[in-house]
Amino acid sequence: MPIIIASDGVVTKANPSEKWYDYNNKEWANAVILVDNPSKQYRIGDTIQESDIESYFVWIPRYRYKLFHANQADGYENKLSESIAQEIEIEFESKDTPVSTGSKNGEWLTHPAFTNFDVNGIWVGKFELGYKGATSAFSAWANSSDSTKIQIKPNVYPWNGNSIGNYFKAMYNYKRDLDSHMMKNTEWGAVAYLSQSKYGINTKIETNSNSGFLTGYATANHPYNTETGYLASTTDNISGIYDMSGGIDEYVAGYIDGNVGNSGLTLDEIRNTYNKYIDVYASSSAATTYSNRMLGDATGEMGPFYYNGSNYRNNWYDDYSYFVDSSSPWFRRGGASSRAPGLFNFRGRSTMGGGSVSDSSRLVLLG
Repeated sequence: MPIIIASDGVVTKANPSEKWYDYNNKEWANAVILVDNPSKQYRIGDTIQESDIESYFVWIPRYRYKLFHANQADGYENKLSESIAQEIEIEFESKDTPVSTGSKNGEWLTHPAFTNFDVNGIWVGKFELGYKGATSAFSAWANSSDSTKIQIKPNVYPWNGNSIGNYFKAMYNYKRDLDSHMMKNTEWGAVAYLSQSKYGINTKIETNSNSGFLTGYATANHPYNTETGYLASTTDNISGIYDMSGGIDEYVAGYIDGNVGNSGLTLDEIRNTYNKYIDVYASSSAATTYSNRMLGDATGEMGPFYYNGSNYRNNWYDDYSYFVDSSSPWFRRGGASSRAPGLFNFRGRSTMGGGSVSDSSRLVLLG
């Protein structure tokens, strides 16, 4: 259901035949999925009760972008004296437009998040994956693939403590008619690049450091529908996507070829059943093999990188920048508030894909 979210968070049903978003004004399209038995049938213009909403989504339209750092080598250098963060040039297009296939700086590339599925865009969970009914962070710890527990809402506890395989299967089975799935690493990149363009906030987004790990916060106690809360959005307003810096780390579907770890997924499942839903990286990958990146995934293109004596970081916003390796074969993104979080934070998981209280995930629907 298409919606309009007022600056205070009030949600009304939008008229899809009229203009209800404006990317030129950094107002991204939003939609919701209602609970199975909502309190009423909503008409255009009606205010939708929060209790009737199960999940919020934001539309990321298909685009191409101008390559800006396509030739990152492995390893790291000295920290630069100034940030090299820049506006990423983006042009929207439809799937009927000839695909741009650039590979060098200054050339254009249709973002792979869209060409992988040949779609006009993707619907991305507006908040981290939540666990329905949880009343604390620890009660949201659930090692389960039960898709009926999924909710994507502000001010809820993120689903944590789960294995990658269970997250993956819960999201895959959430809305099969909408091709629901765990966010791929390249899909994270699609959101990050749009945010870092003239259509998004185009600067570092504020970290969610809420002490209870609640979704949709900026710093410790500013909710998503406040002036300070907007700073944690990809658009600097309420229409964007939240929890992409801090909150808790988010597993994404991207791993080292042949190394499933203790994810709960088998090689047969990945290669034959779920192959199009998982980004696969070179088996030789290690912590600083940044050249193994996929263009568009917001990893190696964020270089050059540096080592500060204790960890690897990028020269954009000083986010952690660890590629996956043999002992940490699955990517996670965003970072927890205590570990140099940010939109361009990427690391492998040392538990090799098993459950942890510090990890959640994010859901995507195809458009």
